[in-house]
Amino acid sequence: MKNEVKPLSEQRAKSRVLVHSFTGGKAVTNRLLVLGFTIGAEVTVLQNFGTGPIILSVKDSRVALGRGEAKKVMVKVID
Repeated sequence: MKNEVKPLSEQRAKSRVLVHSFTGGKAVTNRLLVLGFTIGAEVTVLQNFGTGPIILSVKDSRVALGRGEAKKVMVKVID
C-alpha cells in the first residue's frame, strides 16, 4: 500500500520505494548513507528471494544488502 512505511526487507522485486528513515544505530546508518541510502533517495528492488541478501539499485549503482541491514531501512512504496 502506498505511503505506508515498511522495512526495505519486506519489499518485492521490481518495487520502487523512497527511503524514509533508519532504525539502526549510528554505525549502520553511516554505512547505509555512504552506500547512497539517503533520506528521500529512490531505490528499486532488483532481487529479493525472502532469504539471503537483497539486490537493489540506488543512485545508478547496484548494491547488495544483508537482510539485517535491509530491515533497518524504512521505506515508502511509490509503485
